[in-house]
Parts: sequence; C-alpha cells; structure tokens
Amino acid sequence: MESNEWQMVKKKKSARRKDVLNNEKPPDLSHCESENDCKNLTQRIFGTIENIKTSEFWNSCQKPLKQCLHIHETAAKDWDPCKGVGADQCFDIISKEGHFRSLSSCDCVCYGLGNFSLCVTSRCQLAFLLLFLELFKIPRCQSFVFDPIFSPLEISVLRELGFNVLLENEEGKHIVDKSTVFYMLHCGKALYNNLLWRNWSAKSLSEMIIIGNSFKGIEERLLSRILQRDYVYIHKSLQAVEETPFPENSQYSDVFNDTSVHRFPAQKLRTLANEFWECAEEPCYQECEDLEIIRNQNR
Repeated sequence: MESNEWQMVKKKKSARRKDVLNNEKPPDLSHCESENDCKNLTQRIFGTIENIKTSEFWNSCQKPLKQCLHIHETAAKDWDPCKGVGADQCFDIISKEGHFRSLSSCDCVCYGLGNFSLCVTSRCQLAFLLLFLELFKIPRCQSFVFDPIFSPLEISVLRELGFNVLLENEEGKHIVDKSTVFYMLHCGKALYNNLLWRNWSAKSLSEMIIIGNSFKGIEERLLSRILQRDYVYIHKSLQAVEETPFPENSQYSDVFNDTSVHRFPAQKLRTLANEFWECAEEPCYQECEDLEIIRNQNR
C-alpha cells in the first residue's frame, strides 16, 4: 500500500458495510484465486502494517490499551505467532482482585472486517488487528474471523496468515467459554446485542473484551425507547461496562472513529441486582427498521 493510501479513505456512512474504493473493481468470484493474487494482496497487507506500525496513532494506542486491559508484562521464551511461544515478554491481565490471566491464552474473534482486498478502511483494520495480536502475544491460530462477504481470495489470504476462518454466520451469537477478545469495528448494533445476549451472565461477561463501536456513543445517538426496545442488552450493559476510547488521530480518524475497548469487571458485575440478569430472551428485531447485519438464512 502506498504511504498516503489512508488519505483515500472516505467517511464511513453506514455501519453495515465498509465503503469500496471507486477505482477498484468488485471481486470476481467465478474462478479460484491465483497464487499471484494471494501474494500481491498479502504484500499490500504487510505494507499497511508497516504504515500503521510507524504512525503516531499506533504509538499513542499502545499505552492506553495496556492500561485499560490492566496489562502486566512478564518474561516469556520462544514465542511464535502461531503457536504462542517464543518472545522476550508476554502479557497478563491483572484483575482488580490481583489475579493474573495470560492474554496469550485468550481467543480472538473478529466480525465484520469487510472486503479488505478492495477497501482501504478494511485493510487498515486488519493490519491493526495483526499488530494487536503481535503486541499482546495472542497466537493467530487462536484467532477466528468471519464476514459473510469475504471473497475466496480473502479467505485464502486469511488462512495463509494463520487465522481460522469461520464458515457459519453466527450472527454474533458466539458462546464464550474462555477469555476472549472480540474485534468488531464498525459492526451493526444487533451484532453487539446478540453477543451480549448469548453471554448474559457475570461469568461470561467478565471473560470478554470487546473492541468496537462505543456503547456510550450508541446510547447518545439512539432514541432511548429504540435502544431499550431493540437493543436491550447493550442498554443494560451500560451499567456494568468499563469503556476506554481509542485515542483521537487525524490520520486514521475515519478508520477507527467511535472505537472503544469494553470490559466488564467481575467486581462490578457482582454488585448488580438479580433483576439485571432476569431479561434473557433472544433478540428478534421484529420492529427494527435497519438491522445492520446479514442474517443467517439457515437459522
């Protein structure tokens, strides 16, 4: 990617899909991708990684990320990006109770990345994800990605990079059974709401880290009656969430705008009354006019 490619990114007008640059053709799905296509796209991704890695934005992100995740650095040996072993240091999450959890043992689930072969915004967000995994020593083989619009070329490249590509549309209803980071930039509100519903317990929420659209921003922009009717789990989670916004940066303002890190501290969850957990019905969105997600037609 050219060094100033980020300047081509236009303001995102919808949370549903990433905008596609006008000068790039839509993907041809009629034939399998060639080895040369995979190589070229991978090189473009690596170029984007270098641009972000050397930017002031990435430099400004690292300290607040470590602080909001309560990171503690400890010695580690033989970290490998796929197996999770082999580096000078690893990172642990320190709970408010003083317990340590290795961040390198976490899973990572990425939803809604978009067509990164065509869209600069999507490519920047993929590059940031790869840098995040590298920074916190989360192996790519513990990372899962899904978007129903991925092309065969994009799926091949993601697999070459070491990701697990999910083939079923979960609609965000991913069950958390261990510490998991969810990377969900510019996703639809229903996706966050579904994820919270599926894991609506103190145990599961405390295991989740969500990097995505600001919940506080959703509350500010949406009518209260709509939020409580259609996105009740986002609404109720505001009582328990600990939110840290990404630092503002003009260079990538349209790529990472309205992005926050969300955590649900266990000690805060324990203070909530029983009534907080009583609403456990699966969201149906029958009255929702703009759902912002692609539904699984097989469900």
